[in-house]
Amino acid sequence: MITFQADVLTEYISKIFAASGSSKKEADIIAEHLIGANLRGHDSHGVIRTLGYITGVSENRFDVHGKFSIVQETPSTAVTDGGMNLGQVAAYHAMNLSIEKAQKSGIGMVTIRGNAHIGRLGHYGEMACRAGCIGMAGVNVPGGQLVAAYGGGQRKTGTNPIMIAFPTNDPDAPFVLDMATSVLAEGKLKVAVNKGVSVPPDVLIDGHGRKTEDPNDFYGTGSIAERGALLPFGGLISGYKGFGLNIAMELLAGVLSGSGSAKESIHGTNGTWMIAINIANFLDIEQWKEQSTELLEYVKEPPYAEGFTEVVVAGEPERMQMEKRLSEGIPVDEETWKQILEAASMVDVAPLSL
Repeated sequence: MITFQADVLTEYISKIFAASGSSKKEADIIAEHLIGANLRGHDSHGVIRTLGYITGVSENRFDVHGKFSIVQETPSTAVTDGGMNLGQVAAYHAMNLSIEKAQKSGIGMVTIRGNAHIGRLGHYGEMACRAGCIGMAGVNVPGGQLVAAYGGGQRKTGTNPIMIAFPTNDPDAPFVLDMATSVLAEGKLKVAVNKGVSVPPDVLIDGHGRKTEDPNDFYGTGSIAERGALLPFGGLISGYKGFGLNIAMELLAGVLSGSGSAKESIHGTNGTWMIAINIANFLDIEQWKEQSTELLEYVKEPPYAEGFTEVVVAGEPERMQMEKRLSEGIPVDEETWKQILEAASMVDVAPLSL
């Protein structure tokens, strides 16, 4: 394991994306997003993605010169196209557009087609919260099959995360619910493979529909039909609820945006929807901050269940991890670092001195 200070790693990752053809501003958007995910403990959406993104650019699947554009819009809605640029770029512009519309109309909803993987959804919710808005978002993977239907034995849909974020009276402590509608995000399987560890029970089934704890069974070497699948959120007990949310993301992010559903890909690798809601159009923002904070403090009060010493609400684990990693540095496993150096070599960036 290698440990990096956040600013050093951010500068290096930005340099790699700039060398691949991204503008300095867009390279910084991507790098800050990836390192932000690592800082919050979401390594599955952090720098581990660098090689995949750079490979997509080199194979002309992603266009670092692609421009974000509005296909059609109303005062409160917009259908947009990311120009097949790296996903963080399109999503950054889309959430800003949602916020702009919310500030004028009370609510803004923007869909995105023609964009790559947009990364950690919570990042965009935090953008909305800083603007005094509630933020919501969801994505699908058009043509992507990773998750089995509840009761099914084969891949059918993507992990299709959903996010809802609310500001509180502490601008650095919003409530940010960001969750895959599968038991785990697919990126966490990448982390497990890179570290050579197993996954918990009731996360995966293999290509024959049998339970497995080996993340390698998910990737396999055969056809899609022969590879393993993630289970929907709720697992074998209440996965029908998670799978219901999963299908909702297919419809909102994939079909409504024009990107396509898991059944077929029309535009891009992430169909996306985003919403910003201007709280001031419904309630005085100070009242909102006071009441939302009181609620969170109330649910965290003791007593606690056996085996627990506190109640943790959405957003808190990420803040605790960020405080630690800003102080102690970001750990990067050897395999992920090897892949980052491979990406750097592809765009003629010298290795970072350790």
